Amino acid sequence: MASRNGHLNWSKEELILDLKKIGVSLGCILHLKVSLRSIGNIEGGAQTLLDAVLDVVGSEGTVVVDAFVESYPLPLKKKHALLISDALTPSYAGAFANVFIKHPNVVRSKHPIQKFAAIGPKAQELVGCHTDKSKGYEVFETLCSSNAVNLSIGTNTHGVGTTHVAIEYLGFIKKGIKKGVNYSNSDGLIKTFQVDWNGGCSRGFSNFIPIYSEADAVRFGKIGNANAVFTSMKKTLELEIIKLKEDPSFFFCKDPTCKDCRLNWEHSSGNYWRVKYYSFLSIIKQALNLNNDH
Repeated sequence: MASRNGHLNWSKEELILDLKKIGVSLGCILHLKVSLRSIGNIEGGAQTLLDAVLDVVGSEGTVVVDAFVESYPLPLKKKHALLISDALTPSYAGAFANVFIKHPNVVRSKHPIQKFAAIGPKAQELVGCHTDKSKGYEVFETLCSSNAVNLSIGTNTHGVGTTHVAIEYLGFIKKGIKKGVNYSNSDGLIKTFQVDWNGGCSRGFSNFIPIYSEADAVRFGKIGNANAVFTSMKKTLELEIIKLKEDPSFFFCKDPTCKDCRLNWEHSSGNYWRVKYYSFLSIIKQALNLNNDH
């Protein structure tokens, strides 16, 4: 038996109860973001959590996860050029995502970098047509129009997915390093794919949580020891577009050393030397803390 203070292992049955309590239901389309470590020890690990989720949504439900892969500065260094992105490329999205993509019934999108994976009767419809010709976050758009729900489990699963769609929809322009990967296209040729979307600093995406709460578009709960956020993807996207039209910088994080938010967008208002100054202070503080620990 487990407890909310992190005691012992979580069983499949206990995870099922938590999933149902927060709102996951039979037949739903569920986008799932998981920080596995935050849940605590699970009997059977990531596979048990996956089994629990599939049991709760049932045979009519479909589960979608981010299964993105690394991209590298262009032009590619030789060691990166040899890494050909394909259906079997491991994801940086965590242990759960990498167990998910090995499921025998998984459908993984063919996009070279922003790969999504899905299990369920609508898997092919949701991610199967996501290719090198698609927008990076096109699957999120499809999920919103399909009345999907999002479940983010753990403090390291920043945001609920839809902020990326809002940023792209509003046409915000980002400066920065060009990145990409080599991949095998539909003709079997090795091509280089360049990132053509903006992304964003995920640490700022939680700024929207109070707005979701005010609009009754979010539910909070626990999955094991982890904090969890359950949302309607359509509703959160609508709220984000409204807020970002009013304040385009709302998704920026509060970290004064963050180059992504302070410098990299056309509407960033930060100063390069100010960011360097705060970065220097941060380094000094870390060094002092390290010395104090010893």
